[in-house]
Amino acid sequence: MRAGGRVRAAVTTILAAAVAVSAFIFLVVADIELVAGRLEFYRRSFVRSGALEKTGLDLDRLTWVMRRVLDYSTGRRADLQFDLAELDGGEPGRPAFTRRELDHMRDVRALFEKARVLKWVALGAAAAAASALALLERRAALLRLARAFAGVSVAIILGWVVCAAAALADFSGFWDRFHEVLFTNDLWLLPEDSLLIKMLPESLFRSLALAVLGLFAAQTVVILGAALRVGCRARRSGPAAGCGTEEPLHT
Repeated sequence: MRAGGRVRAAVTTILAAAVAVSAFIFLVVADIELVAGRLEFYRRSFVRSGALEKTGLDLDRLTWVMRRVLDYSTGRRADLQFDLAELDGGEPGRPAFTRRELDHMRDVRALFEKARVLKWVALGAAAAAASALALLERRAALLRLARAFAGVSVAIILGWVVCAAAALADFSGFWDRFHEVLFTNDLWLLPEDSLLIKMLPESLFRSLALAVLGLFAAQTVVILGAALRVGCRARRSGPAAGCGTEEPLHT
């Protein structure tokens, strides 16, 4: 292969990998938004974790608070604080959240905003890289994409197995390290009597993390299977010989 051909092959391989990586980044952020945004998930947790007794609020009122937290975190409302009198009709002047809780939730909101930007940037990058790949490698673009998605899928599955094992073995340590990586302060270390801790205990986040891991792992397995199938078809394999003899890529 001439030098020009090697450069072309390297560029198309990088473009295919960029499509796959960007697509998976989009997918994992979308999965987090999907799982973390389901109110029914929190309602079930409130009953299981004893949050109703700890907060002194019934399920509907606690769901109202959770909807407010989610709306604030995802940018659908500007303010989080409210007076508990809005819920129980008691004396006014009782803010629901402490200053530390509000400061931490401001960080959470910023994190959600960055994740949302990352999701759409990843989608744009995947589309741009796929377009460039199609222009450079018309005949073998599909095969290169199949190989890239298969390789990235395997790497993700292995990484997800490690993450799931760490979460199952010691979720408290896993969750602490997760916060230390994402946040530059210790505002996430809230006192046990704070409303957020009473509502959202560690057990809830354990279930949420495993739900995201499980959903993304299942999607990755499906994508891996599809990539292998498409790769076989792209190589024009015989039906009885599996993928058969590999057709060389045209460079």
